[in-house]
Amino acid sequence: MMLSPDQLQFLAEFWRSVGLEVIIFAVTLACAFALRALSPQQSKAKKQASRKKDFPVESTKADVARGPERLRDDAPAPSESGRSAAAVLDEAMDCLQEWQGGNGQPASRVLALYSELRGVIRRTQKCMQDATRASRHRPCDFYSGLVHLIIRTGKHHLLNMVIDDMIHQKVPRSLAFYESAMKQLATQKQFRQALSIYDRLAQDGLETSTITYSCLVRFAAEVGELGRAKEFFDKLASITTPSIRAYMTVLSVHNKRQDWSSAAATIHDMKSRGVPVDGLALNVALSTGVAADKVTEVQDLLSQAEEMTPFVPDVVSYNTVVKAYSQRGNYAEACKVVERMRKNGVKPNAITFNTVMDAAVRGGRPEEAWRKLEQMKDAGYKPDKFSCSILVKALTKSGSSLQEDAVDRALALLEQNDRNLDMTLKMSLYNNIAEASSKAGFAAALRKVKAQMCSKGVTSAP
Repeated sequence: MMLSPDQLQFLAEFWRSVGLEVIIFAVTLACAFALRALSPQQSKAKKQASRKKDFPVESTKADVARGPERLRDDAPAPSESGRSAAAVLDEAMDCLQEWQGGNGQPASRVLALYSELRGVIRRTQKCMQDATRASRHRPCDFYSGLVHLIIRTGKHHLLNMVIDDMIHQKVPRSLAFYESAMKQLATQKQFRQALSIYDRLAQDGLETSTITYSCLVRFAAEVGELGRAKEFFDKLASITTPSIRAYMTVLSVHNKRQDWSSAAATIHDMKSRGVPVDGLALNVALSTGVAADKVTEVQDLLSQAEEMTPFVPDVVSYNTVVKAYSQRGNYAEACKVVERMRKNGVKPNAITFNTVMDAAVRGGRPEEAWRKLEQMKDAGYKPDKFSCSILVKALTKSGSSLQEDAVDRALALLEQNDRNLDMTLKMSLYNNIAEASSKAGFAAALRKVKAQMCSKGVTSAP
């Protein structure tokens, strides 16, 4: 249909009057739609709406803060969506696998789905195996992954609840399930929790491996359950020959318990099974005997070690025996041990000399202590703070036999070792010398002591 010239003229005038406004309106409308599509708030709202549709049970910060309360047996079911247990298990397992793969799925989401799953099972009053028969995942795999998540996220207080659920829902717990949990806990140094997992294993009538028994010895020792550590070791030893590490752990346990008979028996067991007895194992056993004041028995064990091939005792071994005699003030026997170590090609060290000096002081032979000091210097060792303490004690124990030159020797010794002495020790040593000098009536010596104290900034006792 053709328009007349008058009609065309009318349309042209109409467009000139309103055309610009129409264009502006169209552009404004287009911009509004574009901004709405790109708006973060709208995008976030869409995501949240989609999430609510796909995941009826939300995992909020408040849920995470509530922790185990959200998973209590008496807590209401978090979802009334009517989904089956199989559907919830499949979603929970998918989330768990995403979390394990580091794909950003939060652990709290998995726990929320676990809570929903418990609620569904409770409402349907079916066991897990029956309720999830239509699932594409096995419940035991889900529980294994759930335990891993709980340990990784530090929610160890939920472990017993999960295992209780498995028992109640008749989900089998394999040896591998328990041992994996204990291993993961051990890497986090959660030794007490690992022991509680072993208790659940034992309640299920399972027998663990020798490697796990070896680990259990360490777990019990770490948490101070020394008697239990010994029980685990005895069980291990009844099955197989323990590793050197297990032997060292149980020797440490015997040492803490001062159980000399068990420590000696352990060394003999190592020999009979062909496990090499090294110096470290021997020294722990000797130290146990000394702590238990079994000096004769310690000497016997040292003699047996001297006959081993290769030669086992080292300087620490002999020093340990010297210490045993020092504690008894038996200077003569302490010296015999030193001669014995020299005979066997073991060179005394500074600790050896200090311990023998202490034996002399305890035995009431202070002059012998000073003589050993000279032997120590001849052997190439410098006196240290322990030497100073021992020899000042020798001076104070001299009583009426104290000579004034002994005070001079003590002051010279402290002067030589001034850098090795902290102020607390200096105060103690100088005041002990001053007191001994005062009691002996050595006025000149007392003035020397006070002068040296003043030069070192040491305060006098009242």
